[in-house]
Amino acid sequence: MAVTLQQLGGIFRNTMYDTLCGGDGSLPPSKSSFITWCMPGLPYTEQDFDFAAQGLGTGTAEVEKAKLQHAYNWAMQVDFVPDPRAAYTHDKQQGVYRNDAGMRLSEIYGQILKFSKVANHELTDEQKARLDEFRDLLRTKRTIKDLVTKQDKEVTEDSPMMQAYKQKEMAYIAAQTAYNNKRVAAYAAKGDAGAGAVMDWASNAQLYLMQAKLAEDDWASTGYRNDVDQINAYINQTTEKSLMLWKANLETFYKDALANAVAPGERFYYTTVAPGDFASAGGWTGYGMNHSMVDTTTHSETTTWSAGGDVAWGFWHAGGDAGGTTTSFDSTLTVEDFELSYDMTQAQVIRPWFYPEFLINRGWTLRQGDGWMFDKMPSDGAEPPDGTFVGYPLQAVFVRNVKIKSAAFSQAYHEYSSQFDASANVGWGPFTLSGSYGHQESGNHYHAESDGSTLTVPGMQVIAFVNHLLGKTPNPLPDLPESDFV
Repeated sequence: MAVTLQQLGGIFRNTMYDTLCGGDGSLPPSKSSFITWCMPGLPYTEQDFDFAAQGLGTGTAEVEKAKLQHAYNWAMQVDFVPDPRAAYTHDKQQGVYRNDAGMRLSEIYGQILKFSKVANHELTDEQKARLDEFRDLLRTKRTIKDLVTKQDKEVTEDSPMMQAYKQKEMAYIAAQTAYNNKRVAAYAAKGDAGAGAVMDWASNAQLYLMQAKLAEDDWASTGYRNDVDQINAYINQTTEKSLMLWKANLETFYKDALANAVAPGERFYYTTVAPGDFASAGGWTGYGMNHSMVDTTTHSETTTWSAGGDVAWGFWHAGGDAGGTTTSFDSTLTVEDFELSYDMTQAQVIRPWFYPEFLINRGWTLRQGDGWMFDKMPSDGAEPPDGTFVGYPLQAVFVRNVKIKSAAFSQAYHEYSSQFDASANVGWGPFTLSGSYGHQESGNHYHAESDGSTLTVPGMQVIAFVNHLLGKTPNPLPDLPESDFV
């Protein structure tokens, strides 16, 4: 059966959506998530996340400089506000470093903190003391040496409680994703090749569900899920009438998180991942699809609008340091045979300086022209939403061991990629198949290996982000008079 690259991309996109954001009656889907595809994918090595696995301030000066550069690269890469209607393209990725491709998440969040007007009803001393106690349970401070200024610097980090919370949360998400994958694979199965997926689901569906439920229970029992949720609920409820002290603390956390990279002028807000050792740890799950699945529709929207934008599923190239992604090969190219396999995992993006709890709180507002000089509010809460800050990347979707079995696809890829030099990124859909790693200091290059019928892509790469929608922001309580906001 002849199928086009665009058709193959459609079934991959729909299958991934159901795996990452979908659900059923046993594990309901989130209605506030959408996927942003990376065009191109973002290749990384295990060493690129040594700062997350080992922490900063634990090695020699040379080791620390390398880790600091890796931390800077990651922080810059995810410092963007996702667009529900568009992919995360090459020009936007490069623009984050140049700061000319739209707005950085850290910058917009800082503007919101700076110019927001908050409700000011004086809290009691007991309420203030309890808020301080709860905040200390969620965040902690420690002192590190700034490699640039050589001065001691106090930084805010997740507390051990919050680290355990996010670690167990990601374990639950991994188990939920595995359950969704088995369900979707069985639903989309066709022919002799799909019989195994159907029988696996028929025999083991309850076991996969049990694993997800056990991970959810473990999140509650050893990951402090109920404790953290109750603390956040108390903070939200108490501060809706008076955010002055909370906002002052958030501004301090934000200011203190600004760090210096090794190169002059490179400053960034420290951002990491959970689990920190995801690249070398277990939790990677095998996934796959083939051309016989093309006529199976697995994707069902959880909202009334289509998120993620229209990704062009032809071959593309993105060259050098400038210019955008260009799709130069017709996505209607047909192949007779196609089989894609890969391992996948998710890592939560951790920003210790970023408090989305403030954004969803209903005790603050913005006044256009009074400090807030943007044309739009952060989010109008519509479907699809419009604004300067409609959501934020919450999880990065990593793949590795990508293999594409298709003689026609391999031949077409080689004919297409031969037009460009080794520094140009070349790929299909969100997959980068060859090119440069894109981090200025690395100088690394990679190329898909081929035996004539199978392409094997080295290393791991981010192909998408799962984002969280904020809803209408700001959205002050209707019973708060305008005079209460200062």
